[in-house]
Amino acid sequence: MIRRFNYTDRIKIPRNRIDVALFKDNEGKYFRAKIDLAGLKFPATARVFVEPNYKSVYQRFDFGTVGDLKEPASTRLTELPETELVNFDISVVDESEKVGLLLGKARGIPVSTNDLPNDRIPLLYVNPVDLKDQFWKLTFDSSEDNRPVLEINNRIPELYEMAKNDFKFISLVYPAAFRIVLTRIVEEDDFDFEEDHWISQWLKFIDSVLGIKYFPETDNESGSLTPEQEEWIDDCVNAYCKKFQLFEKFTAV
Repeated sequence: MIRRFNYTDRIKIPRNRIDVALFKDNEGKYFRAKIDLAGLKFPATARVFVEPNYKSVYQRFDFGTVGDLKEPASTRLTELPETELVNFDISVVDESEKVGLLLGKARGIPVSTNDLPNDRIPLLYVNPVDLKDQFWKLTFDSSEDNRPVLEINNRIPELYEMAKNDFKFISLVYPAAFRIVLTRIVEEDDFDFEEDHWISQWLKFIDSVLGIKYFPETDNESGSLTPEQEEWIDDCVNAYCKKFQLFEKFTAV
């Protein structure tokens, strides 16, 4: 699979250098963050900001400088909407000039109340929300980079557990959601993505896990999928179902 990735001069902050935990009490949600920037060649005076966000709503917390990291007195998420999924951006900024210079960033780190390790981010996150009378919906607007999220109806308490462990739910819903994501990837015009962008992660999964080594041409002015693009999407979905034996597990339950 031939892809082009955009690597800038900014220093990449590895996900395993960041440990964010999300908590909830009677007053709402708050977080704790541990950030290890040792040896990454940032200036000691550069400022560090943690920015929890969800659906284009951001809060910014000042964590001091690279040489003197300090968690602020309050890390309560007072401005974000009610959600189990919160994304975190970590920014290192040189503020020695009038206009701050972004030196490094870790973007779109999702953290949930289920204590998933920050360095093991799933391709498709599951988030229980109020969907009224819908059972599930795939959304791309939960984070700045439009990472796909499978929303499930929080009015059905058992649905969240089913989305993780029930093979009938997984066999019926995930291939359909997978197809929507693949269509979005094909429709993208620009593939100059950084390594930790969600599209880069999905393409690596398709290549290394599903064994699909080709990618269709995306230069298409018709406004609809070409036969080659539809065939690629179908090949990927079939390879996904085969890899995880969804048909066999569904019929065996």
